[in-house]
Amino acid sequence: MQVLQQGRILGNKDADNVLKIMSNDQAMNILRSTIDTPKSAWDISVMSGVPLTQVYRWVRRLHTSGLVRVSGDTNLSGKKFFMYQSKVSSIKVTLTSLTESTIELS
Repeated sequence: MQVLQQGRILGNKDADNVLKIMSNDQAMNILRSTIDTPKSAWDISVMSGVPLTQVYRWVRRLHTSGLVRVSGDTNLSGKKFFMYQSKVSSIKVTLTSLTESTIELS
């Protein structure tokens, strides 16, 4: 199996990690809820129905895997906040034979 992430072929370990993420409902809900605009962890939790603690775990894992962009800023009172946005807008799975398939993330 070959996994392409934004034009580059992933190694086995990274490909396995992406497949595990794709098979998890919470992770996919987070990706779906952040496709259009960056959102805070709280907004993601409310929109996706994923508990806030799980949102933080998943966005860390999604960021490490290169699937989520993290941006931060400071509000008027000096408190830091972070926004999360999906770097994935589409997932395409191609089954070419019993032993070969391709998953393309773009």
